[in-house]
Amino acid sequence: MKPFRKILILDIVALVGSFFLIWQLTTGSNFLIPHLETNYIQSLPLALMYTALVGVLIVLGTVILFLPKRKRQ
Repeated sequence: MKPFRKILILDIVALVGSFFLIWQLTTGSNFLIPHLETNYIQSLPLALMYTALVGVLIVLGTVILFLPKRKRQ
């Protein structure tokens, strides 16, 4: 497997994981009291917005980390 493909898979897994974590946190549900009614559909746009921001940060970090270093002459 090429290194680029490994990095891409890791970024996608991190983005999907962060989406579900952000979606759970934006519902306002309490992990200690799981029987409270939560509205997952109403919190979806907010979760998608924050996930897009996290995705931008992941891509930026990956690009900065793996950019070739410029040599000074």
